[in-house]
Amino acid sequence: MGQDNHAEGNKTLQIKHIRPYQVLRIEDGFFEEIKFFMPQARGAGSTSTIESILLIKLMRIVDASYIFEFGTYKGLTTRLLLENLPDKNITSERVFTLDLDDLEGVKFQGTDINLANEVLNYKRKYLTSKSKHLVKQIFEDCLTFDERQYLNKFQFIFVDGNHEIDYVKSDTEKSFKMLSNSPSCIVWHDYGNPEFPELTAYIQNLATTKQIYHIEDTMIAFYLIGKKIAARDSN
Repeated sequence: MGQDNHAEGNKTLQIKHIRPYQVLRIEDGFFEEIKFFMPQARGAGSTSTIESILLIKLMRIVDASYIFEFGTYKGLTTRLLLENLPDKNITSERVFTLDLDDLEGVKFQGTDINLANEVLNYKRKYLTSKSKHLVKQIFEDCLTFDERQYLNKFQFIFVDGNHEIDYVKSDTEKSFKMLSNSPSCIVWHDYGNPEFPELTAYIQNLATTKQIYHIEDTMIAFYLIGKKIAARDSN
């Protein structure tokens, strides 16, 4: 699946719903051990246990050298990805994570404003890692963030920042510009979250032009090039 699948005849692409095992069964060439951190008990703003495992798996599938994250929040996912980076002979920054340091003039949807206020001046979790030097923290409104400095750089991009639709669109459009050649992956969080219906509708519409998958029983949707999804069991 190295390229987008475009509509065939009168049939329009739509998002494909797959089971978690269809991702976990994809060969990645890594040992089975991972470093894991239990998600916080109050789930808002973070990924669930199965979502966290799937993020690590998708990162391994594309053998990511460089990662970009829209939405640092507490740095929980940043730390998770950092501690499970594929081994590379790269000593410079590999995980780039963007978050706000000022909420003035920013539009929010749902409870996002509460989460944004919660982490102002918060010491992000990745700072406890011995590999923290591999993280580049960017403090900027993503609407003004200039992606041109990072064109085609990242094999893995995680979109989980401001869920207001203008921000989701901006993050997504910039992600496609920053995505590297095959194999590579963009992951969106909160697909199907009833708090953010516009986000779900946007990804479903995007799926009519690009092959996007939703992992059932999670709020993860992703776009993957260069790797084939494992077949679904017949029963």
